[in-house]
Amino acid sequence: MKSFEAETVINARNSTVWDIITDGGNYPVWDSGITRIDGQLRSGGPIRVRTRTGGNRTFRLRVQQIPGEVMIWTGGLPWGLLKSVCTFTLTPHGGMTHLRVREEFTGPLLGPMWSTVPDLERAFADYVSAVKKRAELLGRHEARVPASPDLQWPKSGDGSGRPSARETSPWWRPILP
Repeated sequence: MKSFEAETVINARNSTVWDIITDGGNYPVWDSGITRIDGQLRSGGPIRVRTRTGGNRTFRLRVQQIPGEVMIWTGGLPWGLLKSVCTFTLTPHGGMTHLRVREEFTGPLLGPMWSTVPDLERAFADYVSAVKKRAELLGRHEARVPASPDLQWPKSGDGSGRPSARETSPWWRPILP
């Protein structure tokens, strides 16, 4: 067995981190190292993944989940000749979330094929760092108290619903059109 692994503690709720790692359509947006995911990241579902380190290769994987806790991507060659299992584990950690990502490779062809597998340590470290950055950014926005629906901007004379420069304090003037 050979493996790669990375982990970090994220200052965000488990649910925020879970939402990020299970939203396949947004992986390319937050620079995860994954350039494309076809299919939905749901338990039992098949996905196809392209990564920066994989070149033009598409990896066909099967997803398994325990929602909010563990997601597993399994792939490989027929008859178990080579198998890869990538496990994403979320654990509450004192009001934060511990994220661990580990990929294990097994099978009779592992020895001869291992030399063709790129060193993924850096890619895994970059992935958990990108999840951390995105979750902490989103977590800050979630922590803000939403404005009261009864609180309205004063009506401006132009009908836009936004206050005019005359109706705002001076520090707002440079950002209003």
